[in-house]
Amino acid sequence: MAAVGTSGEVQDDPRGDAATLWSSLLGRDPESGQVVDYVGFQQVDDVVVVTLCRPDQLNALSLASWRRLAEVFEVLTGDNQLRAVVVRGAGDRAFGAGADIREFPQTRLGAARALHYNESIARALDAVAALPVPVVAMISGVAVGGGCELAAACDIRLAADGSRFGIPIGRLGVTLGYTEASAVARLIGPAMLKYLVFGGRIIDAAEALRCGLVQRVVPSKQLVAETVALVDAVRASSEVTIRAAKLVADMCGRPLTAQDTEALTRVAVEAYDGADLREGVAAFTEGRAPKFSDEGRSRSGRT
Repeated sequence: MAAVGTSGEVQDDPRGDAATLWSSLLGRDPESGQVVDYVGFQQVDDVVVVTLCRPDQLNALSLASWRRLAEVFEVLTGDNQLRAVVVRGAGDRAFGAGADIREFPQTRLGAARALHYNESIARALDAVAALPVPVVAMISGVAVGGGCELAAACDIRLAADGSRFGIPIGRLGVTLGYTEASAVARLIGPAMLKYLVFGGRIIDAAEALRCGLVQRVVPSKQLVAETVALVDAVRASSEVTIRAAKLVADMCGRPLTAQDTEALTRVAVEAYDGADLREGVAAFTEGRAPKFSDEGRSRSGRT
């Protein structure tokens, strides 16, 4: 039975099943040995929990934190056993409060430094979006600036009813990078993005739900259970179906490239020649829940 060790590795644990173990990670913050550059990493079997770990600063993201996020998600792209990732914030006040402004004199004053900083953010957000499996943002508290942009790069955003969102960068004098803007605009549209930035608005969870920034809002006490239910539904589904759905959904709204067409053909072959479809049809016919095996695992979307 798998559990997470102090450095994030999986160890044997007789205390319970994997679902109980991984879901318990959402209710507590990582130990210090599981945190590098204010980013926590914990894994149980096929689920990873990534935690922004700077609760005294509302989980503000340093330059090193952005780099660490990129490294974590780039490595996870090569994990063929992975089924889902949950991104959360430590403590109960914030998912992420954006950039660590106190380090700006060393990291963001001057065009050359700012370009390097912005490239680090873009690399992290691209790595999150490129992961072939679902990435779920579990949001409690503030998600502003870089925190809002990180959440937008995830596939699904579940929020506690007291959460707040915004990109009030006009108070700083920084610019909104293309990658960050794209992540948010694909959810709420360019006009709503302009409204948030121009007005420096901080919106509540209900308004975030209405404009499409989040997909579901629940009472704070139900957030962990809601996240567990979603991830467990993913884990119970055909992996080839879930990976293919993410691949196709992310292509929507833009012209298809030759690489896109090749990827779509590949996942179609994997699905219709694979074991999961046979098991799914058999389970439906026999009136039982399907039991998908590792044989049906897909590498769709990987290069």
